[in-house]
Amino acid sequence: MKLKDLVDFEVGVNTLRIKDKESYVLYTTEDMEYDLTHGVDGDGAQRQEKYLAETGDLLIHTIKNIASVVNEQNAGKLVNQNFFKVRIKDSSKLDAWYLCYLLNESEYIKYQEYADLNSSMVKRLTTTSLNNLDIKLPSIEKQKQIGDAYRSINRKHNLEVQKADIKKKLLLQTLSEADSNNRKVVE
Repeated sequence: MKLKDLVDFEVGVNTLRIKDKESYVLYTTEDMEYDLTHGVDGDGAQRQEKYLAETGDLLIHTIKNIASVVNEQNAGKLVNQNFFKVRIKDSSKLDAWYLCYLLNESEYIKYQEYADLNSSMVKRLTTTSLNNLDIKLPSIEKQKQIGDAYRSINRKHNLEVQKADIKKKLLLQTLSEADSNNRKVVE
């Protein structure tokens, strides 16, 4: 089955066409990475605002080639032309987090994407390349299990990274206090 049979894509707005830019906050790559590691339930359904990220929206970064489901912290941010909003046609057939998992982790999907990218000079995902992805879907129950596990893995990984960073800072602080060469400079 082709992905175009399951979803529709909306390209984000060209920010040069926005007249009142100061009233919007742009959705960024950092926001996407936050959303991926702080996952919320998402269904990829049609939302009210075409160019604003809403909680549960599935977004794809066209240059970095990563997908995520928008967290409530980033809801209301303006989605620019570097992102696609993915509209799942029937959430009883396709789970948003499962699709996120496929787009980010599936070797078969990556192979198809890169095969298409190699034919162009610009390494950027297009709606045509995404629409033509061949996808084999397990049952919706299995998709939800995989999607929930993927979301959970990303959250746990993020917590482990934060924990390791805190440990490192504490250890460096302890070393700094014990090192006589690392004393404060008196002016």
